[in-house]
Amino acid sequence: MTDACQRVHALVDGELAPEEAQRVRLHLATCAVCQDELGRMLQLKALTQELVAPVARGTSSAPTRQTRAFQPRWSRYARHGGLAVLVTAVASAALLFVVPRARDPRADLLWMTGAPARSLELRSSYPGADLYRPYDTLRSGGPGAREVVPLSEMARLEEAGDLRGIAAAYLLRMDAESAASYLARAGDSPDVETDRAVVDLLRGDASEALRRLDAVLQRAPRHSQAMWNRALTLAQLNLELTAAEQFEAVVALGEQGWAEEARRRAQALRTRSTRGRERWQGGLKAGEALVAHASIPSAEQLQQTPGLFRLYFYDALRTARTVEQVRALFPMAETLDALQGGTVLRDAVRGAEGQDLRRRAPLSEDYARLVRREPIPGGVPAFLARLRAAREENLLLGALLHAGAVAANLEEYQRLATATRDPWFLLLAEHEQAKALLSRGELLQAEQHLLAALKQCGESPVAYRCALIEREMATLYRQLHRPAEAVRHAQAAWQWNREDGAWGFDGLVLLELGQLFRFRHQPELSRAYLHEALAREPERCELRHFVFANSASAHLNALEVDEARGDIDAALKCSDTLSPSGAQALADLARLRPSPGDAEHFTKGVTRLRGSGRLNAGQLALLTQSEGRFLIEQDRTAGEALLRRSLSEAARLPRWNVDARKARAYSYASLLFAAGKAQEFDRVFSLLAEELGGALPEQCILGVALDVERTLVVVRGVDGRLHGRYDDRRTGAVGNVAGLIPEELLAPLRACERVVVAARPPLHGRSGMLPPDIAWSYYLPRPAPRASSAMPARRLVVADVEPPPGLALAPLSGWGPPPPGGMLLSGAAATPSRVLEAMARATEVEIHAHGLVNLGISDASLLVLTPEPDGRYALTAGEVRARRLEGAPLVILAACRAAHTAPTSHEPFNLPVAFLEAGARAVLAATVDVPDAQAVRFFESVRARIQAGQPVAVALRDERVLWLKRGGAEWVQAVLAFE
Repeated sequence: MTDACQRVHALVDGELAPEEAQRVRLHLATCAVCQDELGRMLQLKALTQELVAPVARGTSSAPTRQTRAFQPRWSRYARHGGLAVLVTAVASAALLFVVPRARDPRADLLWMTGAPARSLELRSSYPGADLYRPYDTLRSGGPGAREVVPLSEMARLEEAGDLRGIAAAYLLRMDAESAASYLARAGDSPDVETDRAVVDLLRGDASEALRRLDAVLQRAPRHSQAMWNRALTLAQLNLELTAAEQFEAVVALGEQGWAEEARRRAQALRTRSTRGRERWQGGLKAGEALVAHASIPSAEQLQQTPGLFRLYFYDALRTARTVEQVRALFPMAETLDALQGGTVLRDAVRGAEGQDLRRRAPLSEDYARLVRREPIPGGVPAFLARLRAAREENLLLGALLHAGAVAANLEEYQRLATATRDPWFLLLAEHEQAKALLSRGELLQAEQHLLAALKQCGESPVAYRCALIEREMATLYRQLHRPAEAVRHAQAAWQWNREDGAWGFDGLVLLELGQLFRFRHQPELSRAYLHEALAREPERCELRHFVFANSASAHLNALEVDEARGDIDAALKCSDTLSPSGAQALADLARLRPSPGDAEHFTKGVTRLRGSGRLNAGQLALLTQSEGRFLIEQDRTAGEALLRRSLSEAARLPRWNVDARKARAYSYASLLFAAGKAQEFDRVFSLLAEELGGALPEQCILGVALDVERTLVVVRGVDGRLHGRYDDRRTGAVGNVAGLIPEELLAPLRACERVVVAARPPLHGRSGMLPPDIAWSYYLPRPAPRASSAMPARRLVVADVEPPPGLALAPLSGWGPPPPGGMLLSGAAATPSRVLEAMARATEVEIHAHGLVNLGISDASLLVLTPEPDGRYALTAGEVRARRLEGAPLVILAACRAAHTAPTSHEPFNLPVAFLEAGARAVLAATVDVPDAQAVRFFESVRARIQAGQPVAVALRDERVLWLKRGGAEWVQAVLAFE
């Protein structure tokens, strides 16, 4: 027995100095004899304490409140996840013993286990829970492998009020919900936030975990547990090189045990990335050799990148000039068919065997020249004509693509592809149809072809082709500013690429995701994906510019000016041509944090970008706006002229062109703030009216705008006098807007019966804009909707819906009989399609359902209804916006967060705005969770006031004030009116 073994008893009794205790702990991790002895001692200690001093479990008398918010299935068990879960663990073999500091200062927070390895890959920041033990993937697999804490020790932690210690114990058990309940009361230190990130990761929310961990590392750059967990988060996102870099930063800390494991993990991640690159590059070379009939790839190569070799297979078959060359391809066809399903490749080989290859040989030779991009005797058009004359349709199918002639011969290409009955070419033909439409700016028509192609991917998947189509769809939805859908398709493309070994296409998907997450105001994810793209090709200067320019934009969104300046300087070092995002970022930074070379960089970069020929009409309008935004700070007249030109360019483009809509919104922002800076508040008021497309009220109106560091407010009270304020001193992003309007500008509004608020995004739809005792509503100046005079009053109530079981949503209060003279949609009938259909001719719409913010479905909130036969359950803002509500209804959305607004800076986007655009006259909705027990009573009372003749905003204010006086209903302050 070693000296360390003899000291285990002293360790349990808390008699060792901290340094000696640590040595014994490390010995325990590798000594089976000591582990057995430790287990016996701890069982005896725990059982003795249970018998001598039974622990009384406390219960809370606070009533639980059912809300109409999303609660996953696991949240049901959180209420029962207290000490009772651990009662059966007292005598288990894998025991964890904790002596809290408050109880015994000698113990130095001893966390000991009889297991030589840990089952939790992540790290807790609680000192005793972070002792190094190797990670055992087998032990991490099932419930029996989780760490167990004796009930007695949990009770002692509870008695000592050690919330972090209890949370850490639950984390070691991978019980995220119980840990979260304790961490919620533990403050917001870097250590606590790090453990909350562990909870996020155990829940599967890598995005929120990354946000927390980046914030921790801003406050504590060498926080070892945060660094470790961030590396694991990046690895979980398959961002291998950025994860490796983070693990290497952990190595540099030199922590015993952790540093060596971090080194191994970093090396494994780099090896995996390198292997993917080498396989792809090797596949390209092997594919060229295949087409030249110099060699056939091995079965191992085919399994690594099957899609790439299928691409080369078709050209090898077309360039074959002898039967022997054709037959040599059969084993390859056999392997690829086995990997991807079907017999099309073997059938293609058999078909080629039966052709007159000697007669085809001259055409095959010219086809090989086309593939190698060598000149063809007589030119490409003549070659295509010869292929048509010879009826060599397979060669023609490939030649049209290699020659870039598909768009000019779409019908012919579609016919040739259909004749093959090969899913590869059927998908390719749909994709080419979509690309031709995209090139003409017909985005919505292109969407239909891409959707048809994706349907085929579901029926006959071909990973290589499906990945390209998913990426095209992501780009299209980015252009249409549908970022939630765009992210889904980009991530699908990423997954297809990984399955197919298509390393060479990953970079484009990474850049797409980086942009999309920036648009969605998720800067941590944006930078992570962009940095991964750059880490793969660090020598590409144009890529470096793109990445740093986008990162600068993300920092500006958070008003992190110094960081943005550093990023834009890094971008400018690498390219004389500005990217569109770089131009916009530099225009702002020249105002916020100017540098002597800004004017030269901007002028030269924009000139080259405009002359590159890469920008479409919408992007050119947006670039003109950036020029005006830059120049207006030096020469207001010249800058305003450019901004007016941008507005003119945008006005010529269709409504669906998002770049045009952004150019319009950003141009008006610069015009508004230039007028505000000059104290020209009459000009500000007229510009607001011009932008919103209608005359604004001359009394009782608040206009408010936000632009990076600047805030602009104008008001007219009962007397119609105009007051205004311009402020450019803000140093952080706006969170709660309460207090945004200064008291001197609130005073003129207090005498108003009701106030309309014209708020530019991103302020539109935020709760707390005005005090709760003022009657106010968000205002969208549009032609007042009129219900048809022949249309009778009709009330639609949607209630008692049946959400998907997988969401584990608690049932809401029942509704009862249908409303008099109205319609009730409930149960199986309350599907999105039925609700949309019934809303069309309703004069009142009232929806009682769970609300959900799910960024995977919509950037605004959505309503959870009964699923359709295909499983679709969400009623989204996009679907509502596309409808026409002929009855001009009052809409009441009695659901949690139904007014949650997408974080866009160019236009408001939420469910209430969607209903108004569809024809509603007014909408009531909340930005927070709505208690189920109170929702029906509150909204019914507001509705009754409106029916009695009160204006919507007044009815809402009066009921709100009444409920606030009663107490216990703070949520009513977040119920907003939109008119």
